[in-house]
Amino acid sequence: MPTLALPLVVPWIRLDRDPKAEEEAALAAAREPWCAGFCLFGGEAEQVRRLTARLREVSDGRVFVASDMERGAGQQVRGLRVLPDAAVWGAAASPAEVHAFGLATALDARSVGVDVLFAPVLDVRSEPRNPIVGNRSFGWDPDRVARLGAAYVEGALAGGCAPTAKHWPGHGATRADSHDAVPLVAADEPTLVDRDILPFEAAVRAGCPAAMTAHVAYPALDASGVIATFSRAAVDRLRALDGGAGADVAVFTDALLMAGAATEGGEAEAARRALLAGCDALLIPSDPARLAAEVLDGATGALHAAAERAAVRLDTLCHRIAELAAPPSDELQADADVAAGRVADRALKLAGGGALERLHRGAVLVVVDDDATDDRGRVLAARGAQAGVTVHLERFAQGRATAPLRGDLAADAVVCMASVRAWKGAASVSEGALARVVALVERASIDVQVVSLTPRPIGMGVHVPGTGPDVESAIADRLLG
Repeated sequence: MPTLALPLVVPWIRLDRDPKAEEEAALAAAREPWCAGFCLFGGEAEQVRRLTARLREVSDGRVFVASDMERGAGQQVRGLRVLPDAAVWGAAASPAEVHAFGLATALDARSVGVDVLFAPVLDVRSEPRNPIVGNRSFGWDPDRVARLGAAYVEGALAGGCAPTAKHWPGHGATRADSHDAVPLVAADEPTLVDRDILPFEAAVRAGCPAAMTAHVAYPALDASGVIATFSRAAVDRLRALDGGAGADVAVFTDALLMAGAATEGGEAEAARRALLAGCDALLIPSDPARLAAEVLDGATGALHAAAERAAVRLDTLCHRIAELAAPPSDELQADADVAAGRVADRALKLAGGGALERLHRGAVLVVVDDDATDDRGRVLAARGAQAGVTVHLERFAQGRATAPLRGDLAADAVVCMASVRAWKGAASVSEGALARVVALVERASIDVQVVSLTPRPIGMGVHVPGTGPDVESAIADRLLG
C-alpha cells in the first residue's frame, strides 16, 4: 500500500495578508511530498523574487509557482506592469498585439519566479447577466475569443511561462458565480461546441500546456449534473481536443475552497472526485496538509492510479516549463510595452473618445475608483498636475466611500473605474459608486465629460471595458494634453 502523498496539492501564498507568516508556511509546505506548487497572491517584486527562489531551493527545484495574472503580472505583484483588461484587447487588438500581451505578462512573471499563468480567460461573454466573467473575457464572439486566446497562449510560451486556459468548458454563460454557488449552463451540446469549447480547442492547438476546470454543471456534456471539475466526461472531452492533442494537458481544478466545489464529505471528497474525473492539480484547499493526509496518503485502487497519472502529467508540465526558460531579449519587452499603449488608445477611439475635449487649466477631474485600488488614478493625477488640472481621487470599497465625499465639488470631467466583483452582480459597478457619478454630473452647471472604465456601460459618456495605466494614459492624452 502506498504511504507517501504524491505532489498534487497547490496551496496559496497570500502575501497581501500576513507576509511573514505566509512565507514561513509556504517554505514548510514546499518541503512536503504532497506539494506540487503554489498559487501566489500579492507581494512586492523583490519580496516575491526572493521567496520563489527560496521555495525552489528547499524543494530541490520540484515546485512551480502560479498566479492569477489576467491583467498582467502587476495585477498580483507590485512593481510589475499592470496591463489593460482582456476586454480592452478584445475590443481593439490584433492577434499580434495580444501575442505581445501574453509575452509581456510572461516576461514580468518569470522575472520574479512565477512560471505558470492562470490566464488566459477563454470564457465567451455570452450571458449579459453573468456576474463574474465580464471584462476578464476577450469578448462576445467565439471566433475572436479563440483567435486572441491562441495568440495569448503563444505569446506567454514565448515569454517563458506556461499559460492555463480557463475555465473549462466555459463560464461565460452562467448567471451565478461559482465562488458562491453551483452555476448551471443549460445550453445544448452543439451550442457548447460552437460557442464555449471553440476557444479551448484553439488554445490546445496553439500548444497550451494547462487548463483549469469550472465548478459549473453542463448537463449536455454530463447528464449526471455534476460540475466539470467532478465530471469524467468533461475532462475526457478536454483531453480529446484537437484530435487528442489535449491528452497531456495538466488540468487544475478551480479553487477547492469555493462554494461551487462544495460536496458532502467536504474538500477531501471534492479532491477524490476531481482526481477520479481526471483532474491533476488540487488547487487551494483550505487545509492543504490535511487534504493530502486524507486523500493521498495511503490511496489505493482507482484513486491511487488516478493520482499517479496526475503526478505524471504535472511532471510533464514542469519539464515543459524548464524548456521555456530561455531568457528573452529587451527588444521583446519593448514591443510588448508599445502594443499595450497602442491598443488602449485604439480602444478609446473606437468607444468615441475622440470627441473628448481638453480640460482648461484650473478644471476639476474626479476619478471614482469602485474597488479601492491604490494604483488607479495615478497616471491621471500625475498628468493633471502637469496640465494644471485638479484631480480628486475617490475610493469606494463594498459600495461605500473610504473617505468623506465633498458635497461642493464641481467636476468638469469624471472617470469611473470598476472591476468585476460577484457581489456587484451583472451591473459590475456598485450602487454607491454609480450614485456618486450621477451626483457629480447632476450637480454641475456645465456638461460633464464622463468616461467609464467598467465591465459594462454605466449609461452615460464614453465606455471602455477595462482599466490600467495604458488606458489612463490614452484618456490623459485627450483630456489633459
